[in-house]
Amino acid sequence: MNELRVLFAAISVGNMAKIIGHLQAEDCEVHYEQASDEVTLDGHLQQNWDVLLLGSSAELTIETVVYALRCRTLDIPLIVLNDGMEPLPLAEAMRLGAQDCIALDQMERLLPSMQREMVSAILRSNLREQVVADYLMQEIDQLILRGYDMRSLNERICRRMAELFDLKLVWIGARMEDGRVEPLASAGESAYLEGIGVRWDDTPQGQGITGRSIRGNKAETMSLDSPRFALWRERAERYGMRSALAMPLGIKNEVAGALVMYSAHENTFDKLTISRLSAFAGRVTVAMLGAQEQQELRLMQAAMNNAANAMFITRRDGVIEWMNEALSRYSGYTTDEITGSNPRIFNSGEHQPSFWSEMWTTVLDGNHWRGEIVNRSRTGGLYTVAQSISPLYDGKGELTHFLAVQQDISEKKRLEEEIHYLAYHDSLTHLPNRMLFRDRVQQAIAQAQRTQTKLAVMFIDLDGFKAVNDLHGHNNGDCLLESVAERIRVCVRSGDTVARLGGDEFTVLLRDVKDRESIRGVAKKLLDIAVQPYALDGEAEATVSFSIGISIYPEDGKNFDALLSRADQAMYKAKQGGKNRHLFCSEQT
Repeated sequence: MNELRVLFAAISVGNMAKIIGHLQAEDCEVHYEQASDEVTLDGHLQQNWDVLLLGSSAELTIETVVYALRCRTLDIPLIVLNDGMEPLPLAEAMRLGAQDCIALDQMERLLPSMQREMVSAILRSNLREQVVADYLMQEIDQLILRGYDMRSLNERICRRMAELFDLKLVWIGARMEDGRVEPLASAGESAYLEGIGVRWDDTPQGQGITGRSIRGNKAETMSLDSPRFALWRERAERYGMRSALAMPLGIKNEVAGALVMYSAHENTFDKLTISRLSAFAGRVTVAMLGAQEQQELRLMQAAMNNAANAMFITRRDGVIEWMNEALSRYSGYTTDEITGSNPRIFNSGEHQPSFWSEMWTTVLDGNHWRGEIVNRSRTGGLYTVAQSISPLYDGKGELTHFLAVQQDISEKKRLEEEIHYLAYHDSLTHLPNRMLFRDRVQQAIAQAQRTQTKLAVMFIDLDGFKAVNDLHGHNNGDCLLESVAERIRVCVRSGDTVARLGGDEFTVLLRDVKDRESIRGVAKKLLDIAVQPYALDGEAEATVSFSIGISIYPEDGKNFDALLSRADQAMYKAKQGGKNRHLFCSEQT
């Protein structure tokens, strides 16, 4: 059973019970609260929610709720439920900041929409965390190279981690020979550490996450209700801490201390977050070694080799003299293959000569350079890095070398592409969604205006789809929708657009149409192909048909909303007139 944390806002008790019942029938365990005004909404937003469902209210409008979420920097999917006589158009709801808008009589759309938007929110969160992590890693690298002393650097790391990751407390502790863990630097609720008595040995004070992390040389996480947290629970509650993470500091098997973080939330430190934060432990280790100046870079080689970012030093002419192990991991080349070579060894051919010319001009003038580079590995694969290049000078002040630091952002790029794709495509059928369909129609209208041509918008609704869902289950219903999407695609030209608005509603944009007969020809093909049986699980089959409404630019409307609305109206007339038929907007009686 899937757990869902749902915050209902401005939704009646009756409608709320109806929604909960529907979700429970879909095998969901629903944990919920109800907000009826801004005060109760603000109170409930202090908890974690998977989705916020908003009804109609004079006080809790979409603008009010979106503003409340932004004030708390919360990315909770907002879905508007239409239960009134004048439903709010989806386009308007999305313009105001909602992710979707669903009528209460289209309950079958609710759970898929919630799941889609929850996945999108997770991806957005992952991307934000990745961007923050990338930025902080590069900042720490620069601070190390600028020669910050150990104490200042550790305090800076703690402060920036607390700020960027919204943590209650971050502290760095050193492993002492007598079994104590001595705080070296901290940021946030530092008063928590006063007289705390943390140890790493096998004593009661050494059974917390810090002691266990140092003894086991691995990351440890713990929630407030854990029995091992008992010694510190009262103190943690006083400072609003709900979970903690400790990461060992050291090189290979030599543990020198721990980096410890506390959050106000219970589920902050999941596996992905721990993986990201682990990279900072390496940076703190470097700081604890006390690197002071650029001339000590060679002495830092052992520490740098354990860094997550790739680093290498070139002569002024570009020949690589020094590199760390991460560069081999990124590129697949061995140390012997890289040392003595030029960075051109990683050239992917994806950048224009002007890109490299601008980069070399910048660094040879003694300036820092930062940008994204697509490299090619030894095996031929492409990977993207955020690279910064810093000039290095000798004792006479002459530029002699360059230091390059690379952060692999391939995963961030993939997340960006995935989020962009999800923003404009339906996750089930992979067809364009309403937003992309709107954009395509608007582009087509602009072209039709220039060329004095026409276009048509079709609104397609499945006849009998609810019966398939009820009889054969939602998995079969989803398979049928995928088949429907493919059948519609084969009936139109490559330059036309097929989209899924949600549920069993599809739309088609026909560009550069000659006359009504050519449009009727497409509609007839759609009606004929729709009624052919659909194979389901086992040997089961299902049959549905289409009701199609059609509007034409420019006579039926001169913008997207007008064309879609009139095609929608014509579709309902076609459905009322017997289904399995098409109707032009102008044919409505």
